[in-house]
Amino acid sequence: MKRLLVCMLAASALGFGQQSADRVAVRQEDRVVLWSAPRAMTPQDWTCTLAGCADAPVPPFRAVKSDAQGTTPKILVRDARGRTFDAKFGSKVIPECFSSRFVAALGYTVEPSYYVGPGTIRGIESFHGIKAYVEPNGSFLRARFQLRDSRELAFVKNGAWSLADNRFRGTPEFAGLRVVLMLLSNWDTKDARDGQQESNTGTFRSPDRGHPELIYSFFDWGSTLGRWGGFMDRTRSDCSGFSLETPDFIKGVRGNVVEWGYIGKRTRDVTENITVDDLRWLAPFLERITPAEIRSGLKASSATDRQTACWAGALENRIRQIEAVARTGRYWASSR
Repeated sequence: MKRLLVCMLAASALGFGQQSADRVAVRQEDRVVLWSAPRAMTPQDWTCTLAGCADAPVPPFRAVKSDAQGTTPKILVRDARGRTFDAKFGSKVIPECFSSRFVAALGYTVEPSYYVGPGTIRGIESFHGIKAYVEPNGSFLRARFQLRDSRELAFVKNGAWSLADNRFRGTPEFAGLRVVLMLLSNWDTKDARDGQQESNTGTFRSPDRGHPELIYSFFDWGSTLGRWGGFMDRTRSDCSGFSLETPDFIKGVRGNVVEWGYIGKRTRDVTENITVDDLRWLAPFLERITPAEIRSGLKASSATDRQTACWAGALENRIRQIEAVARTGRYWASSR
């Protein structure tokens, strides 16, 4: 049976009111989950995501409407089987497609993201916001298609939560999520304090009555695989920058608390009070991910051979740093 991190949540805890067009009622008995023990990933999972190849987008694609949420141009499209996907273009394609697989392999919930390209979206003529990425005839080189009408997950509107103040602070599962943010160099850690529309934290409801009702998620992993840092320094989809910062991933251990090199939009909320014991909890799940699986996930996300070698080598180095601290309780430069 899956081990679940569960807590009871009253309706006031997330600020939900009565059920309406844009709010979901939270019942007193609802359970809330941040993490669940992951099953072993198959080669197909790394190629097609945990949703499986059966849910992969199938052309032809037709534009439905613009998606104005966030800062990156996106558009909702419908595929040949009538399924709806959110299509995103530009520098977030590789990071989001790969990171969604990696995060899911560790037991955290994300929406399935598929790499598509090259391709064509019909009916694109009136959507001007994506003209930098899509030709007038609807053709594009590459895109991230994220499943929107999943049978497993329903996005809860107004369900953003705070990294600084939530029910899971102090648990190894929440510490593990923060380590994964740093492991992938996700510097774009906006949360409920930045507004519901801007937040990268959210809540999903599972329609299956046999599963937890509400699932906490950090759902935007597009600003990864690059440099962390301040506004002028951070990048995404930058394997050179990702590699250069890898030696500073873990800076040391003071007492039982791990010190990190990471800098992001909410640095302290991500880095503070992560202990050696937290890494000991996370390490066995990281150890299950093989170098071959990392490379398979990168290739499925359209990384070139050179990018795959670069990112995989740096990511494996960071994982070894975590494993060294988990094993010994200490950290030396030779752990890198």
